[in-house]
Amino acid sequence: MIIVSNIVSFLLLTYIANSFLIKKYSKEKSFIYFFLAIITISVFNYNGGSPIKAIFVLVIYFLYIVLLFKGDIIKKLLVIIPFFLIQIITELLVGFILGHIPIIELTRNVLSFGYIFGIAISIIISILFTFVYVYILNNIKFHYFPKYAWLIFILPIITIVLLIDVDDYFKLFNSHINIFVNIIGLALSNLILFIIFLLVINSSNIKLELKIEKQKKEFVKSKAKLLSQHYDYNFQFLHDLLHTCNELDMLLNNSKTKEAMNLLNQLTETTYKEFNAIYSNSFILNYVINNNLNQIIENKIDIKTVIEYNLFDIFDFDTQLSLFEYLINLSITSCIQVTNSDRIIIIKSVKTANKIILKILYSCLSINESNIKKNINEILLNKYSSLSIKELNNSYASILISFDISGSF
Repeated sequence: MIIVSNIVSFLLLTYIANSFLIKKYSKEKSFIYFFLAIITISVFNYNGGSPIKAIFVLVIYFLYIVLLFKGDIIKKLLVIIPFFLIQIITELLVGFILGHIPIIELTRNVLSFGYIFGIAISIIISILFTFVYVYILNNIKFHYFPKYAWLIFILPIITIVLLIDVDDYFKLFNSHINIFVNIIGLALSNLILFIIFLLVINSSNIKLELKIEKQKKEFVKSKAKLLSQHYDYNFQFLHDLLHTCNELDMLLNNSKTKEAMNLLNQLTETTYKEFNAIYSNSFILNYVINNNLNQIIENKIDIKTVIEYNLFDIFDFDTQLSLFEYLINLSITSCIQVTNSDRIIIIKSVKTANKIILKILYSCLSINESNIKKNINEILLNKYSSLSIKELNNSYASILISFDISGSF
């Protein structure tokens, strides 16, 4: 009967692992490992359990799962620890129940009716637990484990050590009922906490997925908006270009060379400004500028970028995007407040020695230096070499940020 119990235990353990982990080997090779593990435990555990044998079984479980399945060690422990804990709890409960049934003799004789009946009940409880646990695992998302995930194994492992250290369950059942109840309560509470922890991880992962999905939708929406802006901008640019070409053709046909040259120079200057507005030699800055292009054009803001050094990989993507969005939005808002003839934004970046310098100059009536510094600090988390914010001639604001190339965000 013990051999049957060992076979059923390994079948249940394999069932849990197959529902949660990925096999390393083919069915044939996996069966060989399965067969060897059963033979090993059956030979060692033939005459019944003991603390040393329980530790041996746990080691065999661990080696079996580690050798046969792929996955993180935490995922493998999620298979082994709860299953082994429920086996110990089941053994205690069955022993306690049978110990209080007068017609059944509680003995260590593996061929006795009481022992066989107890193993049968243990198998039934283990099967029920396995199906419930697999159902929980199949409905929990494990895309992300928090760094503190390993802490959940401390109490179950301590409980397992305490339980397998009890050499004579029968004596415990009959003479120390309070201790037995406390131990069972401790083991069950650990199992419940374990399940709650899995549900918390599931909730955290669902929130993370929702956040990612929301970001994807916002990104798609932003791309659609940007494409729409590009279409409107290109249409308007080509429409104006066609109109200018017609004017040039009329002027040249009427031999008005001077007027044609003036119009051509005007077209060249406009094209140069428009090109500078949409191309900055920095992918993320390009995105931010183009995303605000309609506002820049509508408010007749002259924007110029001189990005001599564009390796901003000392920042992560989110930091770059947040920084450029803040600087562009700040400068556009400030430019709108001044007269139409003096709305300028100039963005420069250079590399000097071991520093990268980023500078933005924009038209303004006044600046709130402390507020700008606070916002930049929140974006960059104070990780820069220096920050200079100045007002120039009561007409322009200058923001200069320098970074160590060796630094990282």
